[in-house]
Amino acid sequence: MPNTYYELYYHIIWATKKRMELIDDDIGILLKEKILKKIKELKSQMLEFNSYLDHCHLLATIPPKISISDFVGKIKGYSSYEINKIRGEKCIQWQRGFGILSLSKKARHLLKNIFKTKNSIMRIKLLLMFWNLCRRSRF
Repeated sequence: MPNTYYELYYHIIWATKKRMELIDDDIGILLKEKILKKIKELKSQMLEFNSYLDHCHLLATIPPKISISDFVGKIKGYSSYEINKIRGEKCIQWQRGFGILSLSKKARHLLKNIFKTKNSIMRIKLLLMFWNLCRRSRF
């Protein structure tokens, strides 16, 4: 699709199997590296990534020729395979499914700033503000 223009922004959320707290700081860094590598292979773009003890958030653009389900399946599969291979044990497993929201350009910038907020209480307050704005307006 050389002449196709697209601006598709997605906020993707997925969790560890049984919401087990498996993601420490070291695994979080590895996850980001492995997911970024796979995203580049898929000709997509990582705008922001955050991992928490039991789930991950990814802000990304995905070209229209790749289905969202295929994209998420590939990054989840590749990341768990690679981390388990490095660690020599089955330390990361993902639960089935994922959550996804499509975003406008304006909402993308707001959400990207929320991702960068280190203070968890402030991040929660900003997320609640963000979702309330999205519900009330045409973001």
